[in-house]
Amino acid sequence: MLMKIKTALIILANTLLSFLPDSPFTAFFDSVEKVPALGYLNYFIPIPLIISIGEAWLTCIGIFYLYQAVLRFVKLIE
Repeated sequence: MLMKIKTALIILANTLLSFLPDSPFTAFFDSVEKVPALGYLNYFIPIPLIISIGEAWLTCIGIFYLYQAVLRFVKLIE
């Protein structure tokens, strides 16, 4: 039963995502990969790590504000 629901949700999500356009940044990312000095820069400034930490931080802040809005809507806090 759960597998059928999971499969149905995946099919629904794939159908909805198929309507979205392709990313306009794909060409930019492909051209950035060809820069040879980027690996040396990433040794000193860990850009992928900075991005992943930033994503986690923004996710936590977003969840906090969403939780806070729900509590205000239910009038548990002011």
